[in-house]
Amino acid sequence: MTTKPSPLSRRDFLRLSAIGLGTLAGSRLLSACSPLPASATAIPSLAAAGTATATTQAASAVVAGSSLPEIMKFFPAVPSRVLQTHHSGVWSSGKSLVPGALRQMLDASITRLTGLNDARQAWAALFKPGERIAIKVNTFSNSLIWTHVPLVQEVTNSLQEAGIPAEQITIFDYRTNELSTAGFAVNVDNPGVRCTGMDSNYSAEPTTVLNKQIRLANTLKDCDALINIPILKSHMLAGVTFAMKNHYGSIWYPDILHGDSMRAIAGLNALPEIKDRTRLIIGDALSANLRYANSYPYWSEDWVGDSIFMSFDPVAHDTLGLQLLSRELEKIGGNPASLVGMATPAMQYAVELGLGTNDPANMEFIEQTLA
Repeated sequence: MTTKPSPLSRRDFLRLSAIGLGTLAGSRLLSACSPLPASATAIPSLAAAGTATATTQAASAVVAGSSLPEIMKFFPAVPSRVLQTHHSGVWSSGKSLVPGALRQMLDASITRLTGLNDARQAWAALFKPGERIAIKVNTFSNSLIWTHVPLVQEVTNSLQEAGIPAEQITIFDYRTNELSTAGFAVNVDNPGVRCTGMDSNYSAEPTTVLNKQIRLANTLKDCDALINIPILKSHMLAGVTFAMKNHYGSIWYPDILHGDSMRAIAGLNALPEIKDRTRLIIGDALSANLRYANSYPYWSEDWVGDSIFMSFDPVAHDTLGLQLLSRELEKIGGNPASLVGMATPAMQYAVELGLGTNDPANMEFIEQTLA
């Protein structure tokens, strides 16, 4: 295993700024909504290195009165830490994901993010047994690339091993049939991890985002803690859809928040129900969509990776995701200028709203590789 803790390269960041600041097979369709037996998989502890700040020694960077754990820290309290963890063996013959490798990636990421030496303790520091935990995935019907089911399975396994009852964990997205199509096993109220689409299950009381009336999913409103697990994709209006854009699936009729500048992405994520309940962001970069299409399917897998991102800061997380998307697009002869340009308004507005940082000077990017 090699680790490479470093700040985000200013050259790469400024290069992106200069240009505009901006195959599903096999076990990818496994059930993630029924708990598996506790895994004995473990990896050696990862000690903080370089400029890493011990997370147990800094003040929380959340709003006063929030119930978020003090172990969660990001800019401006400390530089926002973003992990990108690779695993050379995460794909088996390029067709199916390896659960043990995914668990190693999650363990390596959460220990390094929190500064705790034991993965189970790290999960337990972020989530308590009495809490209701919602997991937002991406299973959009106009797409053929979705949050990978085995990754979500390992997250739910990790939560249960940390003492969270399975029935208090709910995987959710916009529609039930979309979850099923993406390979998730729907479980509304039977024993085990719950998994359900919102369909008509939205709050009767509207919420305002940039003068637009929206209704939030009741699963989101009723949870105590939120985990965001998006899949990395390009977008024809937002430039990139990753952590922040993923919450368009958390509201009724998300079309109302689509517009030329897409600043509503930041406004939506600033709502207390999202901002103050988000405990963890796990970016799925096990595959991605680099080039969106003009007809169905608008998104499909056109790049296969070997990594996940993890952070407490959605802005820093998405900034690094956009950088990866842009870099890989350039490798195949594409020009990421339009994507980066479209992403700028939402990113900048998110910074203004205090959701995080997109400044490399305020980030601590740690890239690590597991063999």
